[in-house]
Amino acid sequence: MQISQATGRTFWVACLLTVSFFAPGSFASPQSPNSVEIPVVKGGAGSCSADFVVSDASGKGIYNAKIVIQLKYGFMGLHRLDATVSTNFDGKARIEGLPEQIKKSAEFTVSHGEQSKSLPFDPAAECQSQHEITLNEK
Repeated sequence: MQISQATGRTFWVACLLTVSFFAPGSFASPQSPNSVEIPVVKGGAGSCSADFVVSDASGKGIYNAKIVIQLKYGFMGLHRLDATVSTNFDGKARIEGLPEQIKKSAEFTVSHGEQSKSLPFDPAAECQSQHEITLNEK
């Protein structure tokens, strides 16, 4: 079977248009300074969440501040959750899927460069928490 040259060209043009139409949304792109997308980590251990806004002394959001939590939960504390998320250009981040009950105490550690702060995590007192943290940047 032989395909005419015009049909072959039409096929390739259709393929090119299809790829150019679907491809832009298929690939992750670096976050632009004007992006409003908030980084989210899903712990998958419960329905609690924590929202963060990390800023410097002047109130400007800190990009790429690390927020870490390590906790034990469940029967006899046999389950463990280690979660880390970095802030966006506005200094915002979110952790979802935190357990409603934990064993012992736990805390979020927020750090950027040599600056660091700790915040307690108590889901019994506040399951949907919001934190505004100021790090004194040099």
